[in-house]
Amino acid sequence: MSSTKTRVVILGGGFGGAEAAKRLVKHGRGEVDVVLLDRHNYLTFYPLLVEAAVGGIEPRHVVVPLRSYARDGFRMGEILSVDLAGQSVRFQPAGVSDPTEIPFEHLVIGMGSVTRFPNIPGLAENAYELKSVADAIGIRDRAIALLEQANECRDPEKRKQLLTFVIVGGNFTGTELAGELQHFLLELVDGYPNLKKSDISVMVFEHGSRLLGAMSERASAWALATLRRRGVVVHLGASVVEVLPDRVRTEAGEWVPAESTFWTAGIQPSPLLRQIEGLPLTDRGYIKTQADLRVEGYDNVWAVGDAASVPMPNGKPFAATAQNAVRQGPQVAKNILSSVGGKPLENFEYRSLGAFAVVGGYKAAADLFGFNVNGLIGWFLFRGAYLSKMPTFALKLRLSMDWFLDLFLRVPTVQIGVHRSRIPMPPAAKESSDAGSAH
Repeated sequence: MSSTKTRVVILGGGFGGAEAAKRLVKHGRGEVDVVLLDRHNYLTFYPLLVEAAVGGIEPRHVVVPLRSYARDGFRMGEILSVDLAGQSVRFQPAGVSDPTEIPFEHLVIGMGSVTRFPNIPGLAENAYELKSVADAIGIRDRAIALLEQANECRDPEKRKQLLTFVIVGGNFTGTELAGELQHFLLELVDGYPNLKKSDISVMVFEHGSRLLGAMSERASAWALATLRRRGVVVHLGASVVEVLPDRVRTEAGEWVPAESTFWTAGIQPSPLLRQIEGLPLTDRGYIKTQADLRVEGYDNVWAVGDAASVPMPNGKPFAATAQNAVRQGPQVAKNILSSVGGKPLENFEYRSLGAFAVVGGYKAAADLFGFNVNGLIGWFLFRGAYLSKMPTFALKLRLSMDWFLDLFLRVPTVQIGVHRSRIPMPPAAKESSDAGSAH
């Protein structure tokens, strides 16, 4: 590394960190050396994870190589600690026995978020999340395994329990998972001689008064009506207070038999942030920043993405969304280059152009430029918007081919077989041991 260059270390290869690295590499040649650190060598395209879970998209097509953003500056491994005063990061490279110290002149913290599991009995042990490709594959494998078991099950009540899927949280992930999962299951159930469409039950529990609270009321109402018309059971103003492996208990005290509970009701910042001495955090653990994305109290430490509490002009923080993170990355890169060059910094300002929510069956709700478009047109707008965000032509082509083929080809009823042990398969129903019996 040239000693005349300013070293910028970026923690986390999410949307904010990856986009910051991309712009610094492109526009900072001769001025900065970029080091991007992450435990994985890919960026997960979270808005498409639900489709990867139910087979509409090849799972490897929703991950993007981080080296395509940072070139030779990417390093894979674990971030062990951060010394803000000493301006260094202690890092454990993958496959190396000894940690290394990486000094920096500027630090960008973009470590994202993790699923927030509140103190609900049995939740952390028995509910499933959707934060990674492994989670998506696990959901698909589990759903197919349950279809296979239900097909062999003689007891109609047990069969119904096997094929009841509870989703807690009705914002984007929960609503999309409900619509796509139900569409996926109903498409596959015809291939099982002992199952009927009426055996499938997808249920959503949303604590708020409507689905998709971040979208317009019109989009919310359309999504609710569409899901209910297809048979998804949606409970508004309700939540789950206990989760067991084979049932859940609602706030009203009702027990719902269900082998699968998916928790999509919130995120929280990375726990590592609380271990960084001198890092100013909000009560909820988000990093306090100024409007120009500098961390409060520092001139060379910056924060972007889900973990950053960036104030809007009205004083409220920007939402933790992919839209904001994608735009904070280039802005923080621009401000770092301005800081290195002695130029004035610019505040992060962004007004959302809209939002999308897919509800399965080639339909989506779309809020764009203050207008609401739902149904098939909304679905095509969703496709176009996210296709445009893919960083390379090869990824755009692969994704577009997935979507094109999905219009004409049936999703195969096959497990992928690669998933975390966090997604265990349910024990086989004992009464179905004599395989092949008719119902």
